[in-house]
Amino acid sequence: MPLGLADRAVQLLKALPTRPGLRLTRLKLAERRALLPPLWLRLVDALEATGVSIDQHEGCIPAVEGFDLRKVQRALAGEPSEALEGDGTFVVVEADTELVAAEAVADWLAVGSLEERTGTVVLAPDGDTALLDHALRARGLPALGLSAPSPWRGALQVLPLAFGAAWRPFDPRVLLNLLMLPRPPISRWAAKRLARALRSEPGIGGAAWVDAWAEIEARLLEMHTELEPKDASKKVGAVLAEWRTWTDVGRFDRSMGIPMVEAQAIAGRVGAWAMRADAGRNDRLLLAVAAAAGAVVDALTRLEQEVVPGLLLERIVGQVLSEGVANPDHVPEAGGVRAVRAPGALWSAAPQVIWWGFVGPGERVVHESWDSNEVKVLEAAGVILESSADAARRIGASYTQVLQHAAERVVFVRPALLRDEQTTLHPLAHQLRPLLEGAGEGVMFKAERLLREPDVALAGRLLSRHAIETGYPPAGTATWTLPAGTAAALMGGRSESATSLRRLFNCQFGWFAQDVLNLRPGRFAETPGPDQLFGNLAHEIARRLLPPGPPPPMGGVRAAATELFEALLPQIAAPLLQPEYAGELSAARELVPAALEALVGLLHKRELEVVGSELEREGSHQDLALQGRLDLLVRRGPKVAVLDLKWTRSEKRYREEIAEGSAVQLAVYRAISVDDRAKGTGGYFLLRQRRILAGDSSILTDHPIEAKRADTETLDMVAGDWKRWRDLASSGVLVAAGFDDAVDHRPEGLEFEAPKAPCRFCDLTSLCRVQVETI
Repeated sequence: MPLGLADRAVQLLKALPTRPGLRLTRLKLAERRALLPPLWLRLVDALEATGVSIDQHEGCIPAVEGFDLRKVQRALAGEPSEALEGDGTFVVVEADTELVAAEAVADWLAVGSLEERTGTVVLAPDGDTALLDHALRARGLPALGLSAPSPWRGALQVLPLAFGAAWRPFDPRVLLNLLMLPRPPISRWAAKRLARALRSEPGIGGAAWVDAWAEIEARLLEMHTELEPKDASKKVGAVLAEWRTWTDVGRFDRSMGIPMVEAQAIAGRVGAWAMRADAGRNDRLLLAVAAAAGAVVDALTRLEQEVVPGLLLERIVGQVLSEGVANPDHVPEAGGVRAVRAPGALWSAAPQVIWWGFVGPGERVVHESWDSNEVKVLEAAGVILESSADAARRIGASYTQVLQHAAERVVFVRPALLRDEQTTLHPLAHQLRPLLEGAGEGVMFKAERLLREPDVALAGRLLSRHAIETGYPPAGTATWTLPAGTAAALMGGRSESATSLRRLFNCQFGWFAQDVLNLRPGRFAETPGPDQLFGNLAHEIARRLLPPGPPPPMGGVRAAATELFEALLPQIAAPLLQPEYAGELSAARELVPAALEALVGLLHKRELEVVGSELEREGSHQDLALQGRLDLLVRRGPKVAVLDLKWTRSEKRYREEIAEGSAVQLAVYRAISVDDRAKGTGGYFLLRQRRILAGDSSILTDHPIEAKRADTETLDMVAGDWKRWRDLASSGVLVAAGFDDAVDHRPEGLEFEAPKAPCRFCDLTSLCRVQVETI
């Protein structure tokens, strides 16, 4: 193993007496010699023995006599304490939250001139000034630029995600996270295209996945039109081959482990990507990724195992990333104020010192792990350990040194809450407590005063805040007004689907936002839930199992459906292979083939022929243009019908829709299912229940649900209500159904009743202001 710092210091101690001479002639100590840890004190003594002059740096410039800061300095030096008057040279700022504390410090720095700010030192022991920098930038001041190391920075996640995607069963969410990183390992536009494919069909090898790669290849060829076709094809092929290595997933069983060579190849690929992405720019984050990948390769080599267990590999990756990296984009800016991370870093005089985050526990004394007998043995061998008492004195001296090096003013900033945790007192605060008792008004300052008082005096400066006219977002209202002609222009040439019509009848505002303006919730990186995935599987199996023509023989239907289920599962529904869905998957392995067998049995029993599946159709009724996709279109003689496949846990909703004559989807199917001039009826086939639900005059069942009205009447209602809502929108008025008074603004003559819970499944409640987060 490489030598540590102490090992090298010991070797230096051994070499110094025999060295013929040193170019070092003088050493000046920033800390007091008596407080140095034993090893470094021995090193200083050894240097002095060789003739090196040892001096003590005197960086303190005492504050002006009579002021509070000087009184504190004298008290900490052991002199009698004096009452503090609150003259602004020594201030403790207390705040309920770190955010308000940052506002107070930023305001105080902004009030001062550049000359007054020059030389100011901000001490941030936690090494993070991101929140304070945000407040400084808001006032046009330069950032301090300290950033705490974090193992969760985007590029660092490439390494664990690359290994996570390699395990079997493959989890598409891992690959989705890899592709959605701020800096994915392939071009961002290609990563987004693959991510969209994973979101629609979470798996590898499905139609969406194949189409995505075809689109990527076509775009790459367009980007190299300046090359000869042969050269362009060769270059694009090399790029695609490299990119595909990142999606070569689900190859290794985690319980069995991964071969050493394969693990090193994955880590090596990550390291090579990081170096190429850095391209000599010395990006600290990318260099850290490359170093971490190299450390993984080195650790795996030292293990000397042919197969690395999954748990061990995850521990190795976790270890190399544990320290993390500071934000490479968060850097200090010039402007007269500088920041340091440790009290000991302030070893020279500074006019003004701000101790940001003056909270406990402070630097901890290392726990002594040796017993008394072991300490004696170590001392006999020349190993002198620093006692806990000596370490405490050294750490305490670094705290008081901060005050001794301040020449004009010291401001301690102590928030009660640090992020979401309650803070404790700093050790120095306990030492200062006797001085603060009975101190003048200007010594203790409550930062929340800035939110209540227009003029506040803080540390010798007047902070003024003036009320400004507040602008509020739109209030919640049942009616929204559009500019004249806007709605009509946007809705020109539209055709509606069953989904958009249901949304319109539920809430006109939601329909206009989602179907006319095409607004979508920000869930780009999510995969569908299990119910939707099982439904997608059943739809795709039905499409492949039921080509146009007579239905397949009953004999091999279940076996064929089972085979298709297993083949399609990793291609379009891979999340279902994860352990958390084991129970549902086990049930679905029986339910889905049985449902498809029942569907084929229905076709045989009703003597139905398949016209087609997943058919894109268009149609119209009155002035309403319609379009949609038919799950399954069947025929018997001159009559046709549409079967809509549903994977649902309850049939109540669909049964009630048919009985009440409000099944918008079935009515739309009647208008767009024209085949050889015949319009068909519609019905629901419930896959889990293996049951058909259809209304009167349907060729799908001998036991129709008695409905209040026929599909033709429902279609007339749909067209009529659509026209009334469209005319209202064309006049520039939208109605948000979630408000209590929305019913008073609905157009007259509507056939479909107002919904009881319009916002139950809506993602736009913050947009229409039905639900607004408190600001």
